[in-house]
Amino acid sequence: MSNFGHNRERQLADRLRKEEGWYVFRSAGSLGVADLIAMHKGRATRFIEVKATKAGPFAGFGPSDRADLLEAAEMAGAQAWLVWWPKYGKPKWIPPGEWPGRR
Repeated sequence: MSNFGHNRERQLADRLRKEEGWYVFRSAGSLGVADLIAMHKGRATRFIEVKATKAGPFAGFGPSDRADLLEAAEMAGAQAWLVWWPKYGKPKWIPPGEWPGRR
């Protein structure tokens, strides 16, 4: 991942912490199935994949990566999310029901 992508992960984590009071772990270097794990008392834990590509939200987030994220979130009783935040745009939260191949 580019430095820009890493920066987007950090920026999203900071926003969740400062603006919404989430406790956020970052899985640096894509060592896990999610870039961020966000927890907040009284709310469902979120497993979050962050993409910053201009090629679109699913570039680099193929079917096997999506399946792995969904499986891990389900095992943990968490929600899976994709956040696409391109260079000149705003972050877009995309739930699994809007991912390719999902109904």
